[in-house]
Amino acid sequence: MTPKIQTNLSVCLADIHYPFRNTTAVKMAVDFIKEQRPGRIHLLGDLCDFVQISRFDKDPTRKDNLQDELDAVRDWLVELRDAAPKAKIIYSEGNHEYRLKKYLMSEAKALAGLRALSLEKLLGLDSLRIRFQPQDRPYRIGHLLFTHGQFISRWSAMSAKRHYEQYGCCVIHGHTHRLGAFYHSDIDSCYGAWEAGCLSTLIPDYVTAPDWQNGFAVVNHSKKCFSVELVAIIKNQFWFRGRQYGHRRATPSGIVEDLT
Repeated sequence: MTPKIQTNLSVCLADIHYPFRNTTAVKMAVDFIKEQRPGRIHLLGDLCDFVQISRFDKDPTRKDNLQDELDAVRDWLVELRDAAPKAKIIYSEGNHEYRLKKYLMSEAKALAGLRALSLEKLLGLDSLRIRFQPQDRPYRIGHLLFTHGQFISRWSAMSAKRHYEQYGCCVIHGHTHRLGAFYHSDIDSCYGAWEAGCLSTLIPDYVTAPDWQNGFAVVNHSKKCFSVELVAIIKNQFWFRGRQYGHRRATPSGIVEDLT
């Protein structure tokens, strides 16, 4: 008998940044989703990187192009849908996805309004039954708000605090590439805000040893309450509810050169 979908379970994935993803972490997250059968999957933005249309300097040695990136993202979304055929998938636009709109508005304004050039059409989200949520439209399920995010503070959880202060409610977000939790209590309530980590590489070529963490978030919810569990992927392994996923391999760090 096929296991039933867990309608009260959600998985949140953030900041994959194709093509700069952590291939192992991404696969582990998809395998976890296939096993757990969540009722909802929240893609909290920056699934695409769109480095080709960034305002920042580009590496001239890179051979990838925009169509290759779109094709890779589409292929991964097909894989995700195959892993969770009955789940509701909601894809929040991040600041990197917004690069596409911004580029069209600045470089080809006459084309900016064409539906065929929207990210939803370019990725074929309708055929995959994936809902696309614009950057300026965070959404709520029960008492928890979902959004890509807009603030980055120096320390883990401080960005979550700023998002709580911005929205005035419980919120889970991406954008920071960190895992973190913030709580605040008043006279009769307790509020929380969470940073959902990232699934991108932790050794990008444009910054040295960033304060980022691979991982994702699991949300259990009912009509009146919810709980959030942050899952840290460290050295290609993680623990969830007493079970170990992945295998430890004693490999030296490639970040710091060994001159012994």
